[in-house]
Amino acid sequence: MDSNKTIKNYFNMGLDYSEILEFLHKNDELGASSCRYLGDIDPHNYRCHKDAVKLKKIPLACTALVFDGITCNDEFVIYPSYDKTDIDLIKQLVEFSPNVYLFYGHDHLQSWFEAVDPRKTVVEAQKVKEFVAEYPVAGLILKGINPDYHVPNDFYVKLKAYVETMKIEIPNLKIGLYLEALSMMFFSKDPKSPDWFDFTVLNKVMDNYIIGFDRFNECTFYLLNGGVVPLNSTDPSINTLTKFKAAFDGSSIARDKVYFEFSINPSVIKKFEKYFIPCEVSYNEYCENHGVYKDRMCVDNQDTFFEKGKFTKENSKGFIAKFIDLVDRDLKCECNDKYITFTMLLNGYNNLEKLTCAKLSGI
Repeated sequence: MDSNKTIKNYFNMGLDYSEILEFLHKNDELGASSCRYLGDIDPHNYRCHKDAVKLKKIPLACTALVFDGITCNDEFVIYPSYDKTDIDLIKQLVEFSPNVYLFYGHDHLQSWFEAVDPRKTVVEAQKVKEFVAEYPVAGLILKGINPDYHVPNDFYVKLKAYVETMKIEIPNLKIGLYLEALSMMFFSKDPKSPDWFDFTVLNKVMDNYIIGFDRFNECTFYLLNGGVVPLNSTDPSINTLTKFKAAFDGSSIARDKVYFEFSINPSVIKKFEKYFIPCEVSYNEYCENHGVYKDRMCVDNQDTFFEKGKFTKENSKGFIAKFIDLVDRDLKCECNDKYITFTMLLNGYNNLEKLTCAKLSGI
């Protein structure tokens, strides 16, 4: 099944590609099925296939494009977070789609504590306004605020004021906050901890919350089949979506603003990570080299992707699929869909038929 087919009728309306994107994303914020884009990760094609997924090949079912992202330093200089050439990709993204969201951070948590000082916030807001004028993104997702140690008592009140200042300067800009599922589970054991987010304050200003599962479980031999974010497990040491839901339900976070970010690519056992570059951590590579990678990669299957889609529908507003350009670009999994894992997740979310594919069956 091709995820583009569900909206093919828009072409019959006589709209060109950019008009279709605008029509789909108008007032849609992140939408139910956003896609995180990694970008040009092997420009010389030394180790990955030449048919890299370019923006024009991204499925239209991606309701927004998310990219990581930009950083503001202590001198209020805003720059790409990882590679200076990413600024060119950001330009391509905003020219391609009216609905681009960037992760936005500071150098470290201490820098965030200083950034919310009202005297600094005004200056930073002006710099962000200049950046958005040149690169008109739809929104920013604040990251790097996941507390790992004690936060100042007035931090969340100041963070609220920080967001309000940004919105005064840039009224149409959506501002969200990235959270880690693992942290929510940790702090749920002590809901009165001063180090956890005061959602009663932040709910008033945040347009969305992105809850990620990157550190949920480490890829190990026991999670090779089913992936690192299982719905349930008989092993009490393994974190599960069921355990997360208990913590999530106990929080005061605004449910109608929550999106889950799930990886639609494999994970690699830690001792093997150094042998891979990002574009190799894909189902394309896994299916092509299954004999080698089956003992090195933790992979989801058609059942677990479908489960995550259903879980998302029941507990949030939508999902971000990470990374849309690293699924199966050469159809090595023989599923007749370059974005098969995204489509499996989307079908679960929409309560459609569970897709089956022999190489992603979990057998």
